[in-house]
Amino acid sequence: MKHSQPMRVGFTLVELLVVIAIIGILVGLLLPAVQAAREAARRMQCSNNLKQQGLALHNHHDTYRKFPNGASRSNGPNWRFYILPGLEEENLYDQVDQGAHVLSGCNSSSSYGQQATGNNLILIDLTVPTYKCPSSALPSNEPGGNMCNYDRLQTHDYVGISGAFPDPANRTNVCSTGASYGVYCNTGVLVPEKELSFRDITDGTSNAILVAEQSGRVGTNDYRNNYHGGWRGWSSSGDVSTKTGAHHIAGVTTVASVINAKTAQSGGNTVPKSDRPYAGNTILNSFHPGGIQVLLADGSVRFLAETLEFTTLSRLSVRDDGNVLAEF
Repeated sequence: MKHSQPMRVGFTLVELLVVIAIIGILVGLLLPAVQAAREAARRMQCSNNLKQQGLALHNHHDTYRKFPNGASRSNGPNWRFYILPGLEEENLYDQVDQGAHVLSGCNSSSSYGQQATGNNLILIDLTVPTYKCPSSALPSNEPGGNMCNYDRLQTHDYVGISGAFPDPANRTNVCSTGASYGVYCNTGVLVPEKELSFRDITDGTSNAILVAEQSGRVGTNDYRNNYHGGWRGWSSSGDVSTKTGAHHIAGVTTVASVINAKTAQSGGNTVPKSDRPYAGNTILNSFHPGGIQVLLADGSVRFLAETLEFTTLSRLSVRDDGNVLAEF
């Protein structure tokens, strides 16, 4: 009597290809969802960074009855340094020698600028996480080159707003007219050589930007406002609206372009300049899809779409233009 062989069960080639195709489709559907979830988490952390900066700025105002100097003269620190105690970085704040200008030279033999020495060596390769957007693909301590940052001081992803050009109130005495590196205005809240208070924000604290994201590229270029590293201030002194000649500022910008502008301009004198990290009108941008996050003077954080009209953006960048804002 012959014994029948057991039937072998398996996949045919066609069935295997069908299974592989289904798996491929499921992966294709799942991957964008995973990426979107990760970006949502990064965007939430970025928003929290701005909220922490807002609390620190408000704490500074509570202590001194004014906001910090936007960018101190003679290459002193900018506002990012002054609020370190409010970011639980008081030890760092106390160690740094402000008299050494918190400044880095372009290269090891540079006479233009200063290398970190003494206590300020702590700033080399140091990254304060609150100043780093997790969505940004740009380095946190950009060396030399375009940034003139030999000591690899932190290159921050958030910039203070010192005003907008052209002035939305059409005033003639609030912006510079002969500066080599662009147009500088004194109509924002974080202004070089000024310590403003809530009473100066006559448009209302919910209608004025304190800090905005600047964490993306302009085309393929990194023009974040961090020349000599992100801690230093202003190479000149006095009021930015009266300045002429070659001076530059780190830490603040006068808004003159739409959000996420893809190209920058050389400008100079009475024309905005945005194609250098020391320019006066560096572009607000990010790696977040569709826009940037900003900190308003009331401490709230808002997402501004890159499609926002420039008129509305410029009014948000000014503390006292008296215009009625459109929805944003």
